[in-house]
Amino acid sequence: MSPRQVNLTALRERAEQAIADSEAKLLDHAGQTVETEFHHLVEELHIYQTELEIQNEELVQAQSTIALALEKYRMLFDHLPLPGFVVDATGFIKEANSQACDFLGLSRNVSLQRGSVFQFFDFDSRMKLVPVLKDKLRQEPQTLEFLGVYIGDAQTIPCDVHVMHLSAKSVHGGQTLLILLDRTADLALHESEERFRKLFEDTHLANTLIEDGRFVAVNKAALRMLRMNRPDQLLGLTPDTISPPLQPDGQPSAEKAAELIRTVTQQGSIDFEWEHIRADGERFLAQVSVTVIRYHNKDLLHNVWHDITEQKKTRQQIEHMAFHDSLTGLPNRVLGHDRLQHAVATASQHHSGLAVLCLDLNKFKYINDTHGHVVGDLLLKGVALRLTRHLRAEDTLCRLSADAFMMVLPEVQSQHLVSQVVSACERLLASLAEPFELEGLQLLTSISIGVAIYPQDGSDSETLIRHSDTALFEAKKAGHHTYRFFEPQMNAVLSRFVKTRAALQSALEHQEFELYYQPQVDLRRRRVVGVESLIRWRRPDAGLTLPDAFIDVAEESGLIVPIGRWVLHEACRQAAAWHAAGWTNLVMAVNLSAVQFRQRQVSLDVVAALEDSGLDPTCLDLELTESILLQNETAVLDTVAAWKARGIQLSIDDFGTGYSSLAYLKRFKVDKLKIDRSFIINLLINEEDRAIVQAIIQIARSLNLRTIAEGVEDALMADQLKIMGCDEIQGYLYSKPLPAAAFEQWLDNHRSIG
Repeated sequence: MSPRQVNLTALRERAEQAIADSEAKLLDHAGQTVETEFHHLVEELHIYQTELEIQNEELVQAQSTIALALEKYRMLFDHLPLPGFVVDATGFIKEANSQACDFLGLSRNVSLQRGSVFQFFDFDSRMKLVPVLKDKLRQEPQTLEFLGVYIGDAQTIPCDVHVMHLSAKSVHGGQTLLILLDRTADLALHESEERFRKLFEDTHLANTLIEDGRFVAVNKAALRMLRMNRPDQLLGLTPDTISPPLQPDGQPSAEKAAELIRTVTQQGSIDFEWEHIRADGERFLAQVSVTVIRYHNKDLLHNVWHDITEQKKTRQQIEHMAFHDSLTGLPNRVLGHDRLQHAVATASQHHSGLAVLCLDLNKFKYINDTHGHVVGDLLLKGVALRLTRHLRAEDTLCRLSADAFMMVLPEVQSQHLVSQVVSACERLLASLAEPFELEGLQLLTSISIGVAIYPQDGSDSETLIRHSDTALFEAKKAGHHTYRFFEPQMNAVLSRFVKTRAALQSALEHQEFELYYQPQVDLRRRRVVGVESLIRWRRPDAGLTLPDAFIDVAEESGLIVPIGRWVLHEACRQAAAWHAAGWTNLVMAVNLSAVQFRQRQVSLDVVAALEDSGLDPTCLDLELTESILLQNETAVLDTVAAWKARGIQLSIDDFGTGYSSLAYLKRFKVDKLKIDRSFIINLLINEEDRAIVQAIIQIARSLNLRTIAEGVEDALMADQLKIMGCDEIQGYLYSKPLPAAAFEQWLDNHRSIG
């Protein structure tokens, strides 16, 4: 109020008192003139009137200012971007803006006034809000976090409520302003962060977080893996401080860690193997998965560790079994051939010589039959040990088969080549002259050796092996315990090759080939699920001939391509016929040769066989050797992928006798592993064979592949394979290979196998 404003009642009382005083004076001083007094009174009344008019004008202006301020307040309040209420100390709503209506899901025509603000809060939230509204002494604003607010159909959402007690001098003096802030998104983020924290802390996988190259968080599993007791033993350290100076690849840990951090920052995620050191000093290998997490404008590296020490050992053991003979520990045929190929390539590059020795243990079958397999195995181990003692560091000794070995002697000086090889052969023969003491027995044995020299006896590994084998044949004919160098006149093998090749060409022209069929049985269901097609040659001059007598010539000559094409067409035709006869679930297995793949025609041959026969592609199982998958990988991968796209099944034949690489099983998406009969024959008596078979079955299971064992001859073998988890078997237990008509009869008699 203006300082010039006065109390109107007091002013009126003063005027009335002045008039009364004037009248008294007139009565007391009768006869005296009162004109002067009256004049003064009128003048004073004029003054009061003027003051009243001024004060009234100021009052009107003040009211106008207040009305304008109130209008601005209401406009601002109503246009707040957040829901707002003005309430009294009891929670009664005095005002609410339009945002409050929208937020609460109410029509704007519905007034929020004349109601309590508590109706929009859950019980716990009301209990928090009531004392705050009553606390008028607290003038500073305050915030109540995550109160439950009802919106729409009783849905509750989290809100922060900002509380401000309004000044007593304001328009809403003594009342309280409530502003609501929806925290749904924040709560979801908070819950997400809490879930991540819970997952990070409680997972059984080792987890760490790295920021700016240092560990900033670690869970219990990681501490256990590192054998640490407290997080502070790791926090603040860099990855290289819990690593050896060098990683297994020879790269310094600090440099490699920095390089990996740069890589993952660019790519967003990365997987790698890393060698660590536990708190007690033990080293271990881990598979590490790192992902970049953007958090509060910072890049955190989330690391998940898997201790793969045992897995690595198991993998190395499996790979060792794949490339080494399980009995003697020597390199097997595959690794031996690989080393020979490398030796030939090196000799060619350096213009040096090398020798290939094929060694055969004389009368080993007699020892096995007379003294049993245990003694036979001990003898093979002893022979391998004695032969190994005469190897140089660069030499290779491998076991080719039961009693056959191969030795590769590289870097032999050309000018003294023959004399050096002669000396080596005589040392090897002498090493076996002493008897072996095995199981209380003294056994004498001897070896025969065939020698082929690079480059005069062959410029490639296959030719050298073939010629050394030819020389071995001559050495055995010469009376055992001797050696022979290859000579061209020995090459009776070549003569056989030429004759057999000509006969095979004639057989194709005169349709002398036949297919025999052997059932494949599901061990669990005891039902026939497939059949393998096996080629036979009915020679006019020799009768029914098994493939061992001619397949090698067919492959070397290339005739396996047209022969294989005929097998594909005939097998698919026969399978389609059996399907039409009611055996709709029968899968036909067909062997493919590595030579067929090299001709690049095999894919078209398969498609043509399916289309001509009308056989469902899912009922064709192509059996591939491991060597096929390792040649010209890109082309093979494309071919296999095209077959898989059609639904054709793929099996690896004779698994375990070749490279047995886990990598190609993953890349080529095969369906089944066929366990070679060489591991099955002694399954019941040879613990190492059982271990190999069990390992193959476990590999297949881990890759979701089926397994089939071939060469199963009795029920005990079948029962053992079933216990070990093998899926299917094939062998004489159920049937020998049969011609089509006989196999049909067998099928009719064995709809269910007991």
